[in-house]
Amino acid sequence: MTAQNDIIAELTAGAQRLVADGSGPAGVRSRRGSVPGYDPVHLALLTELGWLGILVPEDDGGIGLGLAEMAAVVRELEKGLMGDPLLPFAVLGARALVHGDGPARAALLPQVPTGACLPALALDLNCTRPSVAAAASAGGWRLSGHATSVAGGVSATHVLVPAAAPDGVRLFAVPADKAGVTGTHLWRADDTPLGQVTLADVVVSPQDVAATPATAEAAIARALDETRIVAAAGLLGLSERMLAMTLDYMGIRKQYDQLIGSFQALQHKAVDLYIDKERAIAALQFGLSTSGDPATLPLAAVRAKGRCSDTACRVARDAIQLHGAIGFTDEHDLGLYVKRALTLSAWLGNAGDQRRRFIDMGWALA
Repeated sequence: MTAQNDIIAELTAGAQRLVADGSGPAGVRSRRGSVPGYDPVHLALLTELGWLGILVPEDDGGIGLGLAEMAAVVRELEKGLMGDPLLPFAVLGARALVHGDGPARAALLPQVPTGACLPALALDLNCTRPSVAAAASAGGWRLSGHATSVAGGVSATHVLVPAAAPDGVRLFAVPADKAGVTGTHLWRADDTPLGQVTLADVVVSPQDVAATPATAEAAIARALDETRIVAAAGLLGLSERMLAMTLDYMGIRKQYDQLIGSFQALQHKAVDLYIDKERAIAALQFGLSTSGDPATLPLAAVRAKGRCSDTACRVARDAIQLHGAIGFTDEHDLGLYVKRALTLSAWLGNAGDQRRRFIDMGWALA
């Protein structure tokens, strides 16, 4: 445990330095409403640091660390609004490949740490399997259908497409530039693009199979829950940053010739937000400590993502209120964090979605 803590401390410090040296809110503003939605220079730095390979096993050319290490990095990067492109490529896409059993897994995983392969998992907006069918064709497969939610899809090198084949669901790694693949995007709350992919009679070979029917659905489900936990860490980082900004503001803003931080009612509200943040830390720690067992991973993901989504949204709402009129302006940096919190909370299911999962899985009655 001591060795792991040392690694986490080093990664945390590295991420903090990256945020300190980054373009910050000014860079985010300059990229709003543009593709790919993140700074390519930032991606190059992440690649150079080896962080794209944090969750890739050592046997496949990665660093072979765990969710706790990746969560520590994402938690700090989100404080600087720099969590993308790690989440879609190095977490969701990479873990979907890791849990697969097809030939594309061995071919593509070693390319993830170098940035040569940026895999994006294709889903529908409600995190369900997209409407894509796979028909046998000349020793391979022909894919047709549409995926409405492909995080990172606008810049992915490969789209990981779950498709219904006659023998069950298969996960295909389809090159994004392959004939028959077309992409569009819609804009999310933080003005970053969410990819949408259409496949029109796309011919793929057996070598493009990342997961067979024996493992595909389980691999996708496991990758989604692992990503929810890491995304929860990002939401926690956003909450911590918004709370810090708010406390700083309460220490300089005066009303009736008094600092608003001296008003008891506002102090109580700030304490409530601090308690919420601490509860989110506990939920994340629970998620990370129980995520290694596939049997407890879904509960870990539900608890971490649900609690951290709730906390981020509450901190965002109250931070705007405590900032007064400037909290509503587009010019203030707080708005960028609020929009990012809304986007990350909704991605892969917000707090309400996680509660429904909890009930549907029967844990509420256990």
